[in-house]
Amino acid sequence: MNLALIVVPGLLVGLGLAVIIAAIMPTQPRLSAALERVGTTSVTTDTTYVPTLENRVGSAVLRRFNDNPALKLPITDLRLIGMSVNRYLYQKVLCVAGGLILPFAFGLIFQILGLTAFYIPALFGLPLAFGAWFLPNLLVRDQAAAARQDFARSVAVYMELVGSERISGAPPGKALESAAQVGRNWVFVRLRHTLTEARYAGVAPWDALEQLSRETDVPDLADIAKVIRLSGEQGASVYETLRARGQNLRDRLLNDEQTEANKATNKMTIPMTLTGVIFMLLLGTPFVLNAFF
Repeated sequence: MNLALIVVPGLLVGLGLAVIIAAIMPTQPRLSAALERVGTTSVTTDTTYVPTLENRVGSAVLRRFNDNPALKLPITDLRLIGMSVNRYLYQKVLCVAGGLILPFAFGLIFQILGLTAFYIPALFGLPLAFGAWFLPNLLVRDQAAAARQDFARSVAVYMELVGSERISGAPPGKALESAAQVGRNWVFVRLRHTLTEARYAGVAPWDALEQLSRETDVPDLADIAKVIRLSGEQGASVYETLRARGQNLRDRLLNDEQTEANKATNKMTIPMTLTGVIFMLLLGTPFVLNAFF
């Protein structure tokens, strides 16, 4: 048997698996790039272009299919999780390449083993590549949903902090900035960055928070901006309002988590039932064999 017929399919399978794993596994971001992305008002693009393979591939796909309606970029989700457009498109290309390579490689292996002609499994390459094109969409959507939930939790805390600052006599803008100095997670870092940019740009802090709310699709943040704007323009007391809204937000998040936990429990019912049935079959097998043999 020709050694190349064994080595080449193995190399193709390994290459396909490596391509898919490279597309799915997150990479360690550069701290400088992450800090540049925090609080930006547009999707992360290559402002300081580095000619890496990721940037070359992403830029080429964007130039080629920018006007194609099939290439719909999840702008809000990418902005929220801080992923660049080039990185997102690069993942798509890697997934498509893996979808094309793996069926062909398995087809060669099956032909060597005498099971079937190599082109039969290879026929699944195109539909598999088509489906793999949408895999990064699902990953980005899930990451954005988790990030948006974390953002909402932090906003619930931020509401009460802002209310505490206001009841202590801090002006509206100062209350927003002082409350943002308390937290150390990525949400509070982004809030601080947004408010700092607004101060230097001469933009009202509540307007900046409303803009950030639209960019991240977290409407609860806009509630804080509206309440603080009202207190700044009309001198209204906001402590009880913000505290009540923060409590309502925490209750809503808790209910959502309980709902998700119940769904997860229900999903485990069938596997647990099947496990019990298999266990009972294993226990009953010796008795059945003794009875009939």
